[in-house]
Amino acid sequence: MAQPVGRRMLRSARTAAAAFAHGGDDLVIDELLLTPDLLPEWMDALSGLEVLLVCVTCPLAVAEQRERDRRNPIGLARGHYRMVHDHGTTYDMTVDSTMGTPAELARAVLRRQLLR
Repeated sequence: MAQPVGRRMLRSARTAAAAFAHGGDDLVIDELLLTPDLLPEWMDALSGLEVLLVCVTCPLAVAEQRERDRRNPIGLARGHYRMVHDHGTTYDMTVDSTMGTPAELARAVLRRQLLR
């Protein structure tokens, strides 16, 4: 049975990202882990590579305000808030997106990566 288009696209994204990484490119992969199988599938695709798992979080009220600001369907932030981190894997680090600018948070991730 053929996979739904969305699943095929995610598989293709994993394959492409792994090819870039194996080719020597450094990547930041921003994935909303909406189902428990996504992280293991990513880790399989990236096997043999150094991977730093970063939890990006913020208070729910902030996520809901960002949802309204983006004019996203109301309720997605609340519905996804716990689900995206409920996969049983420990992160290498956590950043709260309200505690710095995107550039500052990126520098914190890079510093963490350099310490590995």
